Amino acid sequence: MTNIHNAKVSDSTLDDVIDETVHRTRRIVSRIIILIVAAIVAAAALGAFDVESSTDRSEDGVQVHVRHPLVARAGNEVELEILVSSDEPLPDTCKLRLAEDYLLFFEDLAVFPDPESQSSDAAGAVEFEVAPQPGATQMLVRITGRASDQWDLRTDGNLEVEVGASTVHVPFTTWRAP
Repeated sequence: MTNIHNAKVSDSTLDDVIDETVHRTRRIVSRIIILIVAAIVAAAALGAFDVESSTDRSEDGVQVHVRHPLVARAGNEVELEILVSSDEPLPDTCKLRLAEDYLLFFEDLAVFPDPESQSSDAAGAVEFEVAPQPGATQMLVRITGRASDQWDLRTDGNLEVEVGASTVHVPFTTWRAP
């Protein structure tokens, strides 16, 4: 009788049992694949595949934080969140000017809170005049809509926020997925 500790592969009743030295390459490749999958999971946990991004700019005591989509697909909801902060109370109205190239990205455009007025200049940029709460040092503006089916791989946005005498320029980019 053969003791299990002394058994050889040739003593097995299973045809597919092979010696471990025969498929050393298979074990090495499987370990490499496991490491690659672990690296992808770690990159996702660190935000490498985020679909949103944010950009911060400040000038003359006015800080602007813009949260925007990094990647968007036609028909999906697109939202810009613009947080304007100031060391002093904000004036009665603030102006937000968004470039035409980025506005073409939207269908069903909506701005919250409702702007006091809207206008456009010769370059096609649209200016929204928004009134913050009296005495507030912060204001949040949301621009939402669906991504249009106009297909450009990359859409550059240029936002100008005018608070009193200060103007803050915030450039950002959104990529399109087919």
